Amino acid sequence: MSFDDFIKTAWTDHGDQPLAVAERLTHSRHLVQDTRQIPTFARLVSHVYGEHLADWETGISLLQSLPYIESELAAQSAINTSIATLRYGRGDADALGSLTAIEQTTVLASTSSLFAAQQKLALAIHSYSEALATYEKLAPQPEQAPVHRALAVGGSNLAGTLEEQSNRSTTETTAMLRAAQSALRFWKLAGTWLEIERAEYRLCRSALQAGLRDEAIQAAQRCLDGCIQNNAPAFELFFAHAVLAISQKDQVDAFEKHRAAAIACLEQIPIGEQHWCEAELKELNQ
Repeated sequence: MSFDDFIKTAWTDHGDQPLAVAERLTHSRHLVQDTRQIPTFARLVSHVYGEHLADWETGISLLQSLPYIESELAAQSAINTSIATLRYGRGDADALGSLTAIEQTTVLASTSSLFAAQQKLALAIHSYSEALATYEKLAPQPEQAPVHRALAVGGSNLAGTLEEQSNRSTTETTAMLRAAQSALRFWKLAGTWLEIERAEYRLCRSALQAGLRDEAIQAAQRCLDGCIQNNAPAFELFFAHAVLAISQKDQVDAFEKHRAAAIACLEQIPIGEQHWCEAELKELNQ
């Protein structure tokens, strides 16, 4: 199996099979043939061993065993930030001490996702707020994709987690919106049209949860526009039409128009993928 195939399969499987993927990771270091592959491998290790398993020591040991040359700064930074993410996640207050400001930002954003996944919401909100504050102090603004990607992922994950809370406080609602807005901001720097379109979807959902219907409609329309402009597959178009319909439930014509479009897209999605659409479909039929 090639390195790229291994990583793709691991990301596909890790949500349902984190222990199995962790086991694969421990026996797959030989697939890392180029130090340029280390950031991708390290990010997966810290995600699986941190967010899913909270197995800090095993994850740190695996990361420390990865080979790199000190002059290869990207690989070294990826290992350092991934180790620090696991250390900070387990509660090591000094985990950030030896890192650069950019690396600290990356770790804080990554641990926000980790804490959100473990329902440690206060820690998740604080960590992401610190990440944004640290980032804003950087001058000039960094061009490195890793920090932008970490801020994008962290914001999206935090917003999505807070959306699911039934009794959000005002502080949590504010944090949810800020996280969704930040996710969109940083995906525009680190992602493709697909990540940007999905960030618009996330922002729409957060705005709906916050009772900001106009903002939700605007984000949903941008989501759909991005899909159309990029010839998106039916899967993406389903969610874009669905969320635009849901955000306009009080406008009968608009709701029915986009509901019908979403259903038409659903019929084009392979049966094996339609289960991802169940929540939206339920809302469309309520």
